[in-house]
Amino acid sequence: MRNIYKQCSVLGLGLVLGLAPHLGWAQSPIGGTVTDDKKQPLPGVSVVIKGTNKGTTTDSDGRFVLATQPGDVLVISSLGAVTQEVTVGSQTTLSLALATDNKQLDEVVVTALGVKKETRKIGYAVQEVSGEDLVKARDPNPISGLVGKVAGLSVGVSPELLRAPNVLLRGNNVSLYVVDGFPIDTDTWNISPDDIETYTVLKGPAAAALYGNRAQFGAILITTKKGNRNKKGFTVELNSSNVIQAGFLTFPRLQDTYGPGENTQYQFVNGKGGAPGGVDGDYDVWGPYFNGQLIPQYDSPIVNGVRQGTPWVARGANNLKNFLRTGFQTNNNIALSANGDNYTTRFSVSQQKQNSYI
Repeated sequence: MRNIYKQCSVLGLGLVLGLAPHLGWAQSPIGGTVTDDKKQPLPGVSVVIKGTNKGTTTDSDGRFVLATQPGDVLVISSLGAVTQEVTVGSQTTLSLALATDNKQLDEVVVTALGVKKETRKIGYAVQEVSGEDLVKARDPNPISGLVGKVAGLSVGVSPELLRAPNVLLRGNNVSLYVVDGFPIDTDTWNISPDDIETYTVLKGPAAAALYGNRAQFGAILITTKKGNRNKKGFTVELNSSNVIQAGFLTFPRLQDTYGPGENTQYQFVNGKGGAPGGVDGDYDVWGPYFNGQLIPQYDSPIVNGVRQGTPWVARGANNLKNFLRTGFQTNNNIALSANGDNYTTRFSVSQQKQNSYI
């Protein structure tokens, strides 16, 4: 009997020793209060156990309760505050003060009046794009480079040479551009992307309130680069890009069975519409069928004042292909800036050249 009791005692002691670590590491609730640097309670602060998805948020009085175990790391974070990490020990309550993150709160944008202002103080919708993002693989037209950069903004590049792109903001056409606070009329080709510091897209009725009916659907604000007092000395910036393009956006259908004229009729008299029906002055591409018949043409010989007929045949092959050339466009910019304690200056020159663009 004593042996049985002794064995049971040893077994019970073993169970206690085996479960002791687990009992010691069991989760227990920990509470706390989160305040700002002025000792005011912070509601809505996120308190999460690092490396897990377990967490909670503070209530209106800045309090929280969370089941933890010793060794857990709590991550305390909130918008506009510096994130903290706290390791849980034997304490049951925490008192935390989050410092203000000035870097987040002091983010600025250029307002509709061209004044830099903190983003949190803007009462209307704006979105800003850095000019540096649009010169790495740049488009010759600075506005065309905004494709895919701004929510709700659609930019349709015009197939016509030097035509302004079609800019739609939330489905409505935008044609007002404001450069350094001045509304301008432009096709945007005369603005160099290398001289632009930021693009700010102004959305909503605030644009119309500031710029009138022209901005009823929005406006695009452009801030140009200027001298920087923080960069002392003399600076030279160079940027060059080249674009090669072959073919048409859409290729026309071709036919080489009929010559110039209208309704299968053609005759050259004076090239000013003197032929019957005026077919030698304004004609289509559906003239007589190419069959070698004799028809007076612009280069036919004139005998006794009468233009003679010459064989009506197709001239040349692959005329359109021979006419086309690979398009080439180059964009170059050089900017010089000098900055000192009492002065800032910047000078920029841009050059653009293109060949064989249709």
